[in-house]
Amino acid sequence: MKYHIETWGCQMNDHDGEKLSGLLSAEGYELAASSAEADLVLLNTCSIREKAVHKVYSELGRLRQEKLRRPLLVGVTGCLAQQEQAALFKRAPHIDFVLGTMALQQLPRLVAEARAGKARVMDTGEYPDNHLFPPAVTRRRELAKALVTITEGCDHACTYCIVPTTRGPERHRPFADVLAEVRGLAAAGTREVELLGQNVNSYAGGCSFAELLERVSEIEGIEWIRFTTSHPMNFNRELAQVLVTNPKVAPFLHLPLQSGSDRVLRLMRREYTVAEYLERLGYLGAGRGRIALSTDFIVGFPGETDADFEATLRVLDEVAFDGSFSFIYSPRPGTPALRLRDDLPMTVKAERLAALQQRQTALTRASNERFLGREIPVRVEMREPTEHGWWLAHSGEWKTIHLAVGPGRQLPFGELVQARITLASPHFLGAELV
Repeated sequence: MKYHIETWGCQMNDHDGEKLSGLLSAEGYELAASSAEADLVLLNTCSIREKAVHKVYSELGRLRQEKLRRPLLVGVTGCLAQQEQAALFKRAPHIDFVLGTMALQQLPRLVAEARAGKARVMDTGEYPDNHLFPPAVTRRRELAKALVTITEGCDHACTYCIVPTTRGPERHRPFADVLAEVRGLAAAGTREVELLGQNVNSYAGGCSFAELLERVSEIEGIEWIRFTTSHPMNFNRELAQVLVTNPKVAPFLHLPLQSGSDRVLRLMRREYTVAEYLERLGYLGAGRGRIALSTDFIVGFPGETDADFEATLRVLDEVAFDGSFSFIYSPRPGTPALRLRDDLPMTVKAERLAALQQRQTALTRASNERFLGREIPVRVEMREPTEHGWWLAHSGEWKTIHLAVGPGRQLPFGELVQARITLASPHFLGAELV
């Protein structure tokens, strides 16, 4: 059989896709170039926003027509599978099996049962060792960095968030397991790793997260270490110190704020005030200037007033984030925020989002312009240039680099090269090879 996996969502979902691919490959299944060539299509889903869910159901509708034309197994895994469970079969009866986020290693059994003719196969159970997935099984995509899960689940209780339902409570990998995986990656030629968790800086697998970063940095061959996603309540002085002093920890921090209004933060149950968030940024001290900082914003949360939104814009300007990810509030089934009155017109929400994103575009442009004329190391992300003739790379600050090197020149995939920044836009930096 040939299989195809389609993934939506965050880096954790991407890495889950690599694990699922490894499980199927270990059973002798062959990776197909597209769903059209596959005998098994696995939808690895996200449910954090309504738009992501619509995309999944749209694809399920397309696959229903495909199943009418030829034999095809369709499975759904990921956060939507864990959230909806058996309800998925009612909405899309042509689904053959549903696999929850905490039962990934049961995939071969579910596929075998579906192939044998069993209808509506499902496992959304909680397996206590599901976060201890054997790294050797993972089939990694050809990327310039490797994803490494260190913790899964979340113990916070934000009123808008479905993650505690779809991913469960926090489970932490022992630090020895994490280090062993990174050593194996480094030995195979990986030079950059990204440590993953729904709340990565709450890590407690036998050492603190800051200590784990230090230990990973000692592994020979590793040049840059990234991590995502952090919660402000778990961002402490120890972690800030490592971030600004350890040269192997990439100078980039994603620290979601969500709102610049204390009143809205209380409604969100984010557990901090704006002042406390800013205090934590202060832990970076003089090192703040070399750290690229990004954040998340939810616009139009139930009860958000004009004054609340203006407070968000003020914090945006005060911090001058290098980048941000902003979205209109998306109601999620089973979350406490559904009990809040949400009567703000969608037109107002859209206007607020556009205003925030316009301001962020100006801030990002200003951030990028500070790189003009500098020579910096960047990691090559492609094996060939684009049709426009430039190569894609990323800086330590996670700036997208369009690198011009001249015709016929080959660059070493996954390696660091020196680049001189010659152009700054809100979306990328143009550079030439030094």
